[in-house]
Amino acid sequence: MSEPAASAGSIRTVDTSLYRIPNEQTLEDATQSFDTLEIVALTAESDDGHRGLGFTYTIGRGGAAIKRFLDDELVPLLEGQPVAPRAVRSALRGETTFIGREGISEFAIAAVDIAIWDALGKHAGLPLCELLGGTREPVPMYETNGGWLQYDADTLVENAREIANEGFAGMKMKVGSSIERDVERVRAVRDALPTDLDLMLDGNCSYTLPEARQLTNRLDDVAITWFEEPLPKDDYASYADLRRRVNVPIATGENFYNETQFRQVIDRNAVDYLQPDVCRIGGITPWMNVADQAATAGLSVSPHYIEPIHAHLACAANNVPYIEHHSIVLNKLLAKPIEVNDGLILPPDRPGHGMSFKDTEQYRDA
Repeated sequence: MSEPAASAGSIRTVDTSLYRIPNEQTLEDATQSFDTLEIVALTAESDDGHRGLGFTYTIGRGGAAIKRFLDDELVPLLEGQPVAPRAVRSALRGETTFIGREGISEFAIAAVDIAIWDALGKHAGLPLCELLGGTREPVPMYETNGGWLQYDADTLVENAREIANEGFAGMKMKVGSSIERDVERVRAVRDALPTDLDLMLDGNCSYTLPEARQLTNRLDDVAITWFEEPLPKDDYASYADLRRRVNVPIATGENFYNETQFRQVIDRNAVDYLQPDVCRIGGITPWMNVADQAATAGLSVSPHYIEPIHAHLACAANNVPYIEHHSIVLNKLLAKPIEVNDGLILPPDRPGHGMSFKDTEQYRDA
């Protein structure tokens, strides 16, 4: 991945905003429930008049802290910086090393990185996927929104049939309430899905190693594409142990905040699918670095959430079988939500990432 050789100018002004968007219902997984999506947005305007939109997100809390970090620590450093994402990210991380390379700092840097890539795409007159060297084409998706933990087996079966009819490549369901309930729900969904649709399980870091082994052993005869985040995110040794002992592929990475954490599971042969989240890992620049790491190791990437950005990135990487279709809450903020047709999403052909916000005042945090 490289940036265009011609200068795209410098950053002239930067603005930030915080929005709180309510879910249509409270959503539950094994470790949390949430009813609000928080979006922290950043707009960077270059001296040639191109405005790049970046954003990051939380699920209900922490957005004010990220905005404060942006306003107090990062925004003052941006004026006069080149519209060059790699250079700016390197400078910002150098200035924030003492704070750490996880959590708030990476969420905040992600908003900056995405905004600068958007401005660069507008300067070049190219969609983000083409700016990154890819080809704009439809990207397959799997559906998560029908598989939340609060759904019983009957509801999950109904959702599975709807997901199949809508053309998605697969369905992901949440597990982690109890082994017995997990087994009942998983078997019901697998029986309801056509055999050519994938089924993924998401434990949201809720199992111990013995519990994860027990669940996979109980489901040994069930076709499962991956078991996602069964263990605490940074227990790399246990991930490697689990992968050696079970027949189900292992996925992880949505809660990793830098390339080094992905390298930990790659080097330990602890994972089959990597799941970087563009907002949690610090933006488009490190996301593409992880995709390259995965390709070198012969691993697939299937990113977490943020479909409008990940559709572009999937087109620029050659190891993304599908991306996640999560909740549709973000669509409430988008001027032109990306349509899903027969389980496929096509990145916008507008320069940059193609996203803009509308009706923001009703969601703006006071």
